[in-house]
Amino acid sequence: MATMLSLGGFKFSVDTAAYNELTKTYEWRWKSQSRIGQSDLLQYTGKAANKVQLNGVIATTLNNVGTKQIDKLVSMADEVKPNLLVSGTGDVLGYWCITRLNQVDSKFVKGGLPRQQTFNLELVFYGDDIQN
Repeated sequence: MATMLSLGGFKFSVDTAAYNELTKTYEWRWKSQSRIGQSDLLQYTGKAANKVQLNGVIATTLNNVGTKQIDKLVSMADEVKPNLLVSGTGDVLGYWCITRLNQVDSKFVKGGLPRQQTFNLELVFYGDDIQN
């Protein structure tokens, strides 16, 4: 199957974890300074790190994908290091850190294993190289 996106050694695809939505967040910081008798003055203090959020589904019984895909992402996050993010077309997107991962298991089969796992993964931009 074609890779949609790869984060470090993890490849997002139908055979692992396919995402349905990719949300990008950009933020510019403005702080207000109070002034006597006048409205607040805003001062630009810099751009916050970009964020990417992936919402997806893992079909655990499809092609023997299994229930370990989320565990692999948790292990990557537990390493607490930035990982290179590369698009499915080969574009290098820089280094990103996993900051949050939510998992929901549903559609259980005999023995309590889920047939479906949904996930929400949040990544924050670390930098273009690991030397930041």
